[in-house]
Amino acid sequence: MNHFLEISQLSRKEIESILQRAVYFKHHNHYPSYTQNTVANLFYENSTRTRVSFELAAKRLSMPVINLDLQNSSETKGEVIEDTVRTLAAMGIQYFVIRHREEGLQQRLANEVGDAIQIINAGDGTHAHPSQALLDMMTILEEKPQLDKLKIAILGNIRHSRVANSFQCICAHLGVGELVLVAPELWQPKTVHYGRVTSSLRDGLTDADVVICLRVQHERLLESEHLDLDSYRRDFALTQESLTYARPDVMVMHPGPINRGVEIDSDVADGANSFILKQVTHGVFARMAIFDALINRG
Repeated sequence: MNHFLEISQLSRKEIESILQRAVYFKHHNHYPSYTQNTVANLFYENSTRTRVSFELAAKRLSMPVINLDLQNSSETKGEVIEDTVRTLAAMGIQYFVIRHREEGLQQRLANEVGDAIQIINAGDGTHAHPSQALLDMMTILEEKPQLDKLKIAILGNIRHSRVANSFQCICAHLGVGELVLVAPELWQPKTVHYGRVTSSLRDGLTDADVVICLRVQHERLLESEHLDLDSYRRDFALTQESLTYARPDVMVMHPGPINRGVEIDSDVADGANSFILKQVTHGVFARMAIFDALINRG
């Protein structure tokens, strides 16, 4: 594993190894020290959870971290990202955590730079968010380790969700019993990587062991793809009432940030079945394991 770009490029063994390492980091306070390995965070889209999580992960491994101020960088003078990465690499930076609106950009960079540096995909457009898939699966496995027995539902704007894409891929690799993608027809995926699609909230949530609720992403919608939010709430919002379709011990998850009162109600997001903050906690350990795997790649 020379780069960390998308779940579909990993083997089941590699995924399980990263997850096992993440669990190890969670339960042990003594971490390896990688002081010679510097990380640059290049976030061309706004982010709180993912950027801070990667920064904390690197610092717990004693890795120096550079957070590039892209508003005041040479990008504003017309420098392309390829030259930015090469310039920072010439200063001795080896690991680049990149979030960008352009789909496939991290893959293109990885193809151009070869194995001299390591690219980590922190989200590319609507395509992939592989580290989120890992932390989500880590959260599920801790509570419900028999994946082949589970019904998992992803609810919301599947078509524009890089989270949903990567999660479908990790479910395929690890053999999740049933994955249901629940969305209004306008937001149903053009490509299904794993599972089945339904526009029925009741069908999707009935006897679900896990429900992952997605944010309504206003910034990714085309004019023709906007739905009336009142109609969306009526038919697809995760409320205490709609949650009764699922199993009593259902895990409620959300990649954040949450639009309270839109795709999920506060009493569900903050309720006894919510694992949303546990996801955030696990994000640091999962990203530590990603760094660890790249540094110790065979």
